Amino acid sequence: MRVVIAGGGTGGHIFPAISIAEEIQRRDPKCEILFIGTERGLERNRIMMSGYKIEFISSGGIVGKGLINSLVGAIHALKGVFDSIRILLRFKPSMVVGVGGYVSGPVVLASFVLRKPAVICEQNSIPGLTNRMLARLVKMVFATFDESMKYFPKFKTRVLGNPIRNLRVSSNSAGVFRNGINVLVFGGSQGARRFNENVPRAFGILGRKDIFVIHQTGDKEGLDVRSAYERNGVMAEVLQFIEDMAGVYNRADLVIGRAGAGTIAEITALGKAAILIPYPFAAHNHQLENAKVMERAGAAVVIEDGEASPDRLAKVLGDLLKGDKLILMRENSKKLGKPNASRDIVDEIFKIAGVE
Repeated sequence: MRVVIAGGGTGGHIFPAISIAEEIQRRDPKCEILFIGTERGLERNRIMMSGYKIEFISSGGIVGKGLINSLVGAIHALKGVFDSIRILLRFKPSMVVGVGGYVSGPVVLASFVLRKPAVICEQNSIPGLTNRMLARLVKMVFATFDESMKYFPKFKTRVLGNPIRNLRVSSNSAGVFRNGINVLVFGGSQGARRFNENVPRAFGILGRKDIFVIHQTGDKEGLDVRSAYERNGVMAEVLQFIEDMAGVYNRADLVIGRAGAGTIAEITALGKAAILIPYPFAAHNHQLENAKVMERAGAAVVIEDGEASPDRLAKVLGDLLKGDKLILMRENSKKLGKPNASRDIVDEIFKIAGVE
């Protein structure tokens, strides 16, 4: 069997793609897998580091980019369709999997032109326009949230969850946190300025000495954030990028983060309580909608970005750390989790491909 996996741009698309690829090869080590991405995304390094082959096409955003940028994006996307047709004709896949990002659309459209079976993954509660259109052309849609079912044909949509990266705890994970209450602050792979500025001050206002923080800042503000924690008398480990996410997640009692689909999939699979501050400029405000799913389930508290002041964060933190609130939130989070999403999605992929 040969499989093409198309997607990229951010970790929210790349990690599910790698997770699906790993599950396919676990079952069929002889399966040939080819990734298709763009040269601008994070996929170049991440996919190659994972040992998979990757080829690149032209693609770009169209919706919400302004007239000129949308026209340029449409031209790149059209070129991407022809690039994809050329790659698919050469590679001859038995299945195409679109996991999102600008690159997914041209590749899945090319698969339809060539009559190659395809499936798509939708990570968010509100799907983007591209996946809504592609849903008509593919064999099956794999959704993460029940809330997105209304946007897709019900007869070929399965709510199986969002595949997550490998979060097995390694033997080198010990000592990341300390005794007491451990909090992970994680604004995404690039960090988040709002978190970097306000979270250290919030813990300073809270004034508790039994809290230890690990804070991913991104690659530009590490020294400033480290100094801010020191000024506020807060014990913290400040890192530009966290390589051992498994170890960090494992020891976290509470996560403060954005509400991307990948983050939510990981914290629910592991049963973590959360304070979610959705990125306010996400398409269709989907991060806010993702976060509300967790809040309605009693697994998270949602603070909108413009309201995430140090005082507001300190108040929410103080409320959550009373009694058994975190324990109850962790239980509710675990109920939402779908840790076997990769397995269940690959089950369906193999059925469609006619593989026992």
